[in-house]
Amino acid sequence: MKKLIVISVIVALLIGGSIWEIAYTTRVYTEIYDGLKLVEESFERHEDVRNTESLWRMNEVYTTWENNKEVLFCLGNHNVLRAVDEKIVSLKAMVDTNYTDDAKIILQVTLSLVKAIQNDAVPNSTNMF
Repeated sequence: MKKLIVISVIVALLIGGSIWEIAYTTRVYTEIYDGLKLVEESFERHEDVRNTESLWRMNEVYTTWENNKEVLFCLGNHNVLRAVDEKIVSLKAMVDTNYTDDAKIILQVTLSLVKAIQNDAVPNSTNMF
């Protein structure tokens, strides 16, 4: 009977950890993706990328990434996450220095990478089987 209780507790902890991981990664990647979409909208509204709205939105995305990347690196593919890290850091630098054309291109690449990670990391009916 003790073995059954111990095994049940271990299984419950594993299931709880899995649910936490899915909820955490879903929240963070959605927050980053939505923030990047707002940056994209800001780029479309202004002639150049260095404007108050874009700087503010990009800082939000960058802060979210920096606050969560260590945990995400523990949970995901390091190579893909390093690519996202490089793109977000590069995008922030390009917005800060007003490299408009390059920033728009890097933004599209970053959006694609984050969307791919979401599709890969978060289980749903299209990627489970």
